[in-house]
Amino acid sequence: YIDLGESSSITFIEQYEGNCNEHFLNGSLIIGLKENSRMCHFRIQNNSVDTINIGNIHVKQDEESHYTFNQFAYGSRLGRLNLLTDLNGKGSECFLNGLALTNNGQHIDNHIITSHNAPYCTSSQNFRSVLQDSSSGVFNGRTIVGKGADKTDSNQSNKNLLLSEGALMNSNPQLEIYADDVKCSHGSASGSLNQDSIFYLMSRGLNYKQAKELLINGFLLDVVEKITDSEVRNLIKNLIGVKE
Repeated sequence: YIDLGESSSITFIEQYEGNCNEHFLNGSLIIGLKENSRMCHFRIQNNSVDTINIGNIHVKQDEESHYTFNQFAYGSRLGRLNLLTDLNGKGSECFLNGLALTNNGQHIDNHIITSHNAPYCTSSQNFRSVLQDSSSGVFNGRTIVGKGADKTDSNQSNKNLLLSEGALMNSNPQLEIYADDVKCSHGSASGSLNQDSIFYLMSRGLNYKQAKELLINGFLLDVVEKITDSEVRNLIKNLIGVKE
């Protein structure tokens, strides 16, 4: 349980890692943000390949509170995130971001529900995945704009890069709007590397492997570079092998 008092702030980092043969984790985190409080939350999931990691997070926000969530998942055989955020106070903000890297037979999925229960609130869901071999993933993102939550500004984005024919991604962005005068959008895109882009980079002197790595790095850095904490940003780059 994390209860953040009025006009206070915290940066919270949770990291899961290990090399045991088999492990099962099913954890819950309940967060309450009082008026004008701010929380920056990082979740790094790098368990061993036979681990099952399930994370359950429920966030309740009061007026003018600010919550930013960043997940980086590239470990475990099965990883699942259940994230619920309730924007209960006027002017609250919620920004949810995720990056998943999977290979072999890994499966990582994200189930997100953002509920706008007050007017003048802002939220976003920005989740990306890079999948190869026979790995798979799920993005099930849902934004609910309740009655009376006027002037809501919300967007969803899910982009997925499939590096092999056996990789599979299921994407399901959803919007439920029960209020007037709102600004909401959602979108999803899944596909392989653009061969024209690879050809262009090779025409500039790169070999095929270098061109491919450059495009993948650009896809990853679009999420990583948005981390404002320089120490955490450098840690993430080192962990997932992103190059400048």
